[in-house]
Amino acid sequence: MAIISKFIALSLTAFVLTWAMSPMVRAEGPANPHITGFMKIQNEANTPTGRILGFAFVDSSVTSRGSLAKLPPGTKIYAPGSTVTGTEGCPTSRYHTDGLVVAVIDYQGRRNEGSVTVTRHPAPGMSFPGAPYYLDLNAGRTLQYLGPIGMNGTYEVKFRYNYAAGQQKSSSARLTLARNCPGGGGF
Repeated sequence: MAIISKFIALSLTAFVLTWAMSPMVRAEGPANPHITGFMKIQNEANTPTGRILGFAFVDSSVTSRGSLAKLPPGTKIYAPGSTVTGTEGCPTSRYHTDGLVVAVIDYQGRRNEGSVTVTRHPAPGMSFPGAPYYLDLNAGRTLQYLGPIGMNGTYEVKFRYNYAAGQQKSSSARLTLARNCPGGGGF
């Protein structure tokens, strides 16, 4: 009889702990004030953070990997606000399969969804926003291909994430291309 009582007590304890830790209870908060304090600390620790670290020029062997893409060793990352001049990042292949611009995003938090939107400013007073690129975020570094960017001008990139949690967050960065690419560098 004592063994059955212990089994029932342990089962009930496991059920209560599972219930207290469930996402639904964490989102709404339980009635027990002792658990609420624990949950507040846990939620603050789980708050996702993300930012655009910069931009890099890669080839199609990198961009073809999608969300699994990694920067090759030695790849230069241009900080937000950089101006790229000379022949830096210019395509060198006939079919422009290198010199592809990616946003380098650092994200910390649980799996999440996000988007990257590129607005092209080819001249002062001109603005051409593009459609967003949607991406799945995992903790760590993510590369997002920014499309066929080859013409000189300023590119504003907006990274948004945390849609499901209701408090959308964002990070913005600019990259200016003022290059002298062989053949004009445009696509």
